[in-house]
Amino acid sequence: MVAIMDNEFFEKSKKFYEDGELSNALDYYEKALSYIDSSKEKSSYIQFLEMILNHCKENELVEEQAIVLRSLGRTYSIFKNYVESLNYHRESLIIQRKLGRKNDVAEGLLYLAEDLEVSGNYEECIKEFKNASEIFRELGKLRKCKEIEKEVSRLNEFSKQIFEDEYLMSKYHVDKY
Repeated sequence: MVAIMDNEFFEKSKKFYEDGELSNALDYYEKALSYIDSSKEKSSYIQFLEMILNHCKENELVEEQAIVLRSLGRTYSIFKNYVESLNYHRESLIIQRKLGRKNDVAEGLLYLAEDLEVSGNYEECIKEFKNASEIFRELGKLRKCKEIEKEVSRLNEFSKQIFEDEYLMSKYHVDKY
């Protein structure tokens, strides 16, 4: 079922792009993201997005370019290529900030934070979660703020545990055996 949904949304996305309906193509790709099987070949997804990205750059479609960059970031994240994912998320955030799209910036910060967490960069992850929370608070999205607060608490506890474990390992020279 998952593979069928992925393929269906992805195929619809490609068809919309071929028909010149960029907005619908991006919407359907967004839906396809939830169903991508990370064990499959990523090249068709990446090539499709890079083709759209080039189209956006050539036609100076800045808003759409930011969406494609974020989609590239999310796609690379699904395939566990976090370095590329982080780069695309950051590039997308630069554009979203210039456009003043606060909600998109906050959502982008969440994706960035998730990749930072997986990469083991907990301090920066927590910082980005807090930045996202601040923007959501400005937008009146308090439920999102509560969700982020739970994530930050979990990460702080995890970081504290890692620090304590490293201290004990160092103190008792556990890492030397």
